[in-house]
Amino acid sequence: MSKIIVAGGGHGGIVAAIKLAEKGYDVSLFEKNEKGASGLQQTDALDMSALEFAEIPVADYFRRGRNEITFVPSDSASGSLTLPQQDEISLLVDRIELVEYLLGLAEGAGVKVHYGESVLEPMLLGNRVCGIKTDKDEYYADLVIDACGVNSPVRCNLPQYLGVDRPIEKYDVIYSYRGYFNRVPDTKEPKTDYNIYFKDDGNVGFSWLITEFDRVDALVCRFTKPEESEILQALNTLHSENEHMGLDLVYGGSHGIIPVCQPLAILVSDGYAAVGDSAFMTVALKGSGLAYSIKAGKLLADAIANDVNSCYSQETLWEYQKNFFKEIGFGACTFAILKNMLPFMTAEDVNNLFKMKLITTEELSALWGIKTDLILNAKSLPSVKEKIRLVRDEPMLKELFASLAVWLTKYAVLQTSFPTKYDKKDVLDWAEKYNKFFDSIKKKD
Repeated sequence: MSKIIVAGGGHGGIVAAIKLAEKGYDVSLFEKNEKGASGLQQTDALDMSALEFAEIPVADYFRRGRNEITFVPSDSASGSLTLPQQDEISLLVDRIELVEYLLGLAEGAGVKVHYGESVLEPMLLGNRVCGIKTDKDEYYADLVIDACGVNSPVRCNLPQYLGVDRPIEKYDVIYSYRGYFNRVPDTKEPKTDYNIYFKDDGNVGFSWLITEFDRVDALVCRFTKPEESEILQALNTLHSENEHMGLDLVYGGSHGIIPVCQPLAILVSDGYAAVGDSAFMTVALKGSGLAYSIKAGKLLADAIANDVNSCYSQETLWEYQKNFFKEIGFGACTFAILKNMLPFMTAEDVNNLFKMKLITTEELSALWGIKTDLILNAKSLPSVKEKIRLVRDEPMLKELFASLAVWLTKYAVLQTSFPTKYDKKDVLDWAEKYNKFFDSIKKKD
């Protein structure tokens, strides 16, 4: 069978490795961390349907997650919004435990995992990726699956003319700090236990506070890389507004860079396929890519298995890109369009959205549950136009909702022109239109 390399220990890459090894492929995975040290020190919600889609068994120790979320504007007079409990089963998973669990399944399926070995760059033979170079050796393969993350050294070192890589610009990523702090004993139980706070200090972003049984989960996110003093200020603000939150760090305390933009226009090339954060597969409004990545890993493995001649060319791998956009990518793009509104908005604009009830609990619930089809479809433009009418006395919001209506119309046209049948010229033409569209709607500082 063909030799497959998975570069990096991203969730989608591990899932692809599991599925391919189960089918008899010779799979090697390269993870920069030592065994037992992969993944982030944080817990996150994972929709169980993603594991079901990928046919990954659920570990006994994954527990039911909280998903009753409250949005809190900076102006308390604007009122907060609490979403109804979601119907889907959401699992609360520790990221280190999840990665180790998946790596264990991979090794059990026959994947050769190289721990403590960092991927440095791809190796090319003409226009084809033929392997990787690590800090220890060079390795050749029939196909390289890129799961190295947002700043992947594989993707970033591909020739620009392949059309896969693109520069990461401001508002494409969000900078995060996440730590788990002690819960102060003998304090009142908070009325809501999953709060998202919008801020008003001039640097666009948000914070959250999730109250768990024995600790408090604090997250600080900004579009511009924050100074340590800004993070401390945000944590102190959370502390001052929530008496049950202590300031003793008990877990985590890590900084991260999270893609919050549209997926790559081109995911595949000859001998190469990107998955997970390497391909910007996240929910732009949430910054989490667990479910998307796991599903994409299964789609990629299926496309590889269907390449009966083992060509692993852009043409034969196009099945993966086509199915990804059909199942996930177009919805992810809608979230990216909506996220793009945030950098244009001030804290006062957000407060007005709450005051005027321009965002309903139903709409927020659909967005947070990744159900864009419930609020953004062929029937959505009249709703957007109605919101434009409601904000006629708020020039900034009126302009923003008018822009949103235009963006959605243009995106609908772009979506219909996606090349479902592979033709290199059509692919490059569509990718150029796709990138130009998203560049055109970004805030220019």
